[in-house]
Amino acid sequence: MAMKNSRHLRWGILGTGRIANKFAGELPASRTGRLVATASRTTGAAAAFARIHGGEPVTGYEALLDRDDLDAVYLSLPNALHCQWTLAALDAGKHVLCEKPMALDVAEASRMFDRAAKKRLILMEAFMYRAHPQTQKLFDLVASGAIGEVRLIRANFTFSREASHADARFQNGPGGGSLMDVGCYCVDFARTLSAGEPHQLECLGHRHPLGVDDYAAGLLGFPGGSLATFTCGMTVLSDQSAHIAGSEGRIEITRFWQAKEGFSLISPKGAVEKYRVREKRPIYAVEADAFAAVVAGGTHWNPPANTLGNLRTLEILRDKAGFPSRS
Repeated sequence: MAMKNSRHLRWGILGTGRIANKFAGELPASRTGRLVATASRTTGAAAAFARIHGGEPVTGYEALLDRDDLDAVYLSLPNALHCQWTLAALDAGKHVLCEKPMALDVAEASRMFDRAAKKRLILMEAFMYRAHPQTQKLFDLVASGAIGEVRLIRANFTFSREASHADARFQNGPGGGSLMDVGCYCVDFARTLSAGEPHQLECLGHRHPLGVDDYAAGLLGFPGGSLATFTCGMTVLSDQSAHIAGSEGRIEITRFWQAKEGFSLISPKGAVEKYRVREKRPIYAVEADAFAAVVAGGTHWNPPANTLGNLRTLEILRDKAGFPSRS
């Protein structure tokens, strides 16, 4: 069963993919976490992962969840498997940090949160950028009116990777594609800065020969008057910048999602104020510690209402663009 009244967590990982490697690689730099075991469907993959990151290799996801020496599970399986294995982990008495997007749609996520509440366990969607103190500083500054009323938001999250049927991101269906993989960050960013849910939504996507949207662009309009544009992609070499324009200033961020650089606040007269929150821990270690703090009774940095709102917006955007859905 999961520990109570403690910030220290014994972690198990479900999946041995790219993001699991990042999480496991940075977990030793956390203040609260220790990797105990990692599960894969194959013995070879689990063993190879353990040789790199430590912990015990486990064959089969059920075998990991059956262990009584784990407090929390980091779930980084393909999107279509998130609901099934999150529910299984919660039923096994484990807190769950589930990679984004946490579910394929609002209905799935609601089931997952309901199960967590019934089991009195913590379930959070792993938007690592939200856990970083620099991101919180940015959100707090905007909310305080540092640039006046938010009017225009621009966000970009792209990378370029060889397309493959073996990569879940390129598998056609409601869980694949660039909008679900990285566009979800841009949507979350815009919704948070606009302090509400969009009521005007548009989305266009390019269809890759494998059937998924490999790059896309979207527009969000919010009741408060702010407008957000975003671009996302998996086969595109671009930057990862963000820009926020307000009635009394603007904010520029060169590389946003990994919190590797600070950001600049520019006044109407051109004065530049630079912000940089120094953090020695890498971003996934920060995320692990932030999750442990919530388990210990701290404030949620990504509450269920935000996850549900983001998924609701993603569902509408997918429909607007004609991407595969579950309906």
